Amino acid sequence: MDTDEDRKLMVCRSCGNTYDYDYFGEENLLKAAGKALADGEYSTAKNMYSFMLDKEPSNIKALKGLLLAGNRVNKLYVITFKIKEGKFVPGCFNLDKYRNTNSPEAVKFFEDTDKVLSLYKEYLELKKAGKNLEADEDKAERELDDSSGESFFYYDSDEGLKAKAIGAGVIIVILADLTLIFGLDYETPVWVVPVLAVAMVAAFIYLLSALLRMHANKKERKDSLMTELDSIDTAQNDNRHEMHRVLGEINAIFKEMNSY
Repeated sequence: MDTDEDRKLMVCRSCGNTYDYDYFGEENLLKAAGKALADGEYSTAKNMYSFMLDKEPSNIKALKGLLLAGNRVNKLYVITFKIKEGKFVPGCFNLDKYRNTNSPEAVKFFEDTDKVLSLYKEYLELKKAGKNLEADEDKAERELDDSSGESFFYYDSDEGLKAKAIGAGVIIVILADLTLIFGLDYETPVWVVPVLAVAMVAAFIYLLSALLRMHANKKERKDSLMTELDSIDTAQNDNRHEMHRVLGEINAIFKEMNSY
């Protein structure tokens, strides 16, 4: 706007429209800005509220209007939905330009906006934690599906059970062949076959113990994953409850802001 002192008018540089000085009085300007806000003309409303605040930085109606226009809504509670949908514009809540005021109403206003920003930060952290929990849940479910699709036994590579079981099986086959060979040889000393048989039984027992341990490992792994999923589910419920709490507190602040 340019000032036309001769005609006592304000002239818009872009469109050429003219306005009386009285148009820019508080009542008229706030009324016009409110109408622009209601009509969804957020940019126009923002300019009007900013103009008002340049004249009167502690004007609460203009301050609230600037929050609404900045987030492209016409009701404070709608900002809660913006936060939930990830479309909130937190920068509109800083309003540092207008903070240097001793007005008690303005001080209370900025205390409330600061609370909203703090709660918004907490909400983002909870939302991030929720995504991490979802990722952990997906991973645990995939591992559970993979282990369920495995054989009856679960191979624990840390213990090398698979290698031990295969080794024991190979030894059993070799001992069985040697027992058969020496058993058919009449010149074999009588003690050889019993020794081979005992060794074969020992190898079989070792193989059986390795297989049983594999089976126990699979059960332990499944139980561990089920416990982990239960823990994640509990954490997710707690996280959702906390997110709901934060949104409720933000709504309560907006309700209070509507009262002044």
